[in-house]
Amino acid sequence: MNAQLLLASLAVGLLTTAASAANAATCESLASLQIENTKITTATPVSGTFTSAYGVAVQDLPAFCRVAGSIQPSNDSTIQFEVWMPASGWNGKFHGVGNGGYAGSLSYGVMGAPLKHGYAVATTDTGHTGGDASWALGHPEKVIDYGYRGIHEMTVKAKA
Repeated sequence: MNAQLLLASLAVGLLTTAASAANAATCESLASLQIENTKITTATPVSGTFTSAYGVAVQDLPAFCRVAGSIQPSNDSTIQFEVWMPASGWNGKFHGVGNGGYAGSLSYGVMGAPLKHGYAVATTDTGHTGGDASWALGHPEKVIDYGYRGIHEMTVKAKA
């Protein structure tokens, strides 16, 4: 009787694993995700070296899925974000990286280390570009993005 129970448990486990593998999304398919107030602009596999449009190069990276997008929680708010997910060996954890000062850019340079340790890692520009506070004058929604909403939205959307 115990052997039959063990075999039944193994069969259920194998079927569950097979179903999960069959339902797993490919990196490219993530471009079609429908997430509230969010537009996915890029979903592409990367390995080795990643060089941003700004010339920031991050080297010796394991294979990963790069997903970039923008979030628009209000009319005067556009929060850019990026998520790098390991192609294999994910440790089941999420790591959001910060950016200093007035922020205003994606922190590519610090995304590599968490990725190499198996984390899904994300960054955001906190809703504006530039390294000073000129963007804030007359834009209370952008101030909210910078203050807390940008990090929150990045985290929620990246986990989705």
